[in-house]
Amino acid sequence: MSAIKRLSIAFISPLNPLRSGISDYAELLLLFLSEFFDLTLYSDCGVPANPLIAERFPVYPVLDLYKYHSLHDLRLYQIGNSPHHRNAFTVLRTLPGVVVLHEPFLHHGLYYSSPLHYRRELFYELGTPDWARLRDMEQALVNDDRQALMDVPLIGRIVDSSLGILVHSQTARRIVEAYRAKSALGRSGFPKIMVVSQPMAVLDSGEMPEHRARLGLPQDALIFGMAGFIHPVKEPYLALQAFARLQSDFPQALFLFVGEVLQETGDLLAFARELGLADKVIILGRVEPLERLHQAMSACDVVLNLRRTTIGETSAIALRAMALGKPIIVRNIGWFGELPDEACVKIGPEDGVEELVAVMRALASSPEMRLRLGQEARRYIERECDPRRVARQYAEFLWDVYLSIVQSRV
Repeated sequence: MSAIKRLSIAFISPLNPLRSGISDYAELLLLFLSEFFDLTLYSDCGVPANPLIAERFPVYPVLDLYKYHSLHDLRLYQIGNSPHHRNAFTVLRTLPGVVVLHEPFLHHGLYYSSPLHYRRELFYELGTPDWARLRDMEQALVNDDRQALMDVPLIGRIVDSSLGILVHSQTARRIVEAYRAKSALGRSGFPKIMVVSQPMAVLDSGEMPEHRARLGLPQDALIFGMAGFIHPVKEPYLALQAFARLQSDFPQALFLFVGEVLQETGDLLAFARELGLADKVIILGRVEPLERLHQAMSACDVVLNLRRTTIGETSAIALRAMALGKPIIVRNIGWFGELPDEACVKIGPEDGVEELVAVMRALASSPEMRLRLGQEARRYIERECDPRRVARQYAEFLWDVYLSIVQSRV
């Protein structure tokens, strides 16, 4: 990195009270990134809910970047698959910068921001106004058929409008590189692409008995948990089917849902009753703030974080569980498959109830296995996800992009 000066960075991102995992991500990273750069925040959050952020950084609405862009050396956009990024996506088209692409799939974010903008971006990516394809895509979107949408992830504009792209997995990198290779703009050397770990601090899990007492949970229970937004893609019904199979051997087991059950997920408690689990399944609903979420997750012995299909995303909930020293069960796909085998338990991409029951039973039967996996999970977080390390990786990449731009103008 150059020692000439501190770059002025426009940091464009959702922030709390906007309910987004990227809000939490940004707030964790900002304090460490400010050691390297002068940061001005652009967010449509209003006044940041986090007083440390509100007191330390100037904050403007995203569209104000049109007025103030010349004050900054570089723009850094945090973009994910949600409507919170609508204005950032619009500004990026005319004010290029470095994009942190949290998942290389933007259908939901674009569609629920504006169906008109969604169609514009779909035609941009297809290269032609294909109305039949549009109808098929919109129907797949309404049905949440992500597999049918993955051939056109709607990142073409991001690739063409960015000077650099940061992603959080090799899976995402391959998708972005494929789009860069076929970009019609053909800019030599741009956008630069780099994989950087998602930042996550090792968390103090505290004492499990204390957390269970606070939630009214029995101390001797064996608790399996699922956390975050409870969405069908996380396979809660499969998890409950497997859990039901454990009951004869582990009658003290409970299943705890720590998070908001989305409407499209349906009635999990009704399904639990059908399985004879009426008194074995607990739904806490959305748990705030993050400290309480961590406490609730700490009450669990094992955390499930399944995906039958992935859109190239990383899971902050999986990382939080690992940071708490919890053993996690994932599928061997996408970013989840990139996690070290010694730090989690993986089932195959197409595995069903039988395979999931087998790994749940193994974990239920062996406190030593749970302890070993949890320890390795925390070591992974310490080694790869330390926010200081991630902030330095950001800084090196941003300086690389900046100096490449300067040199290209000489």
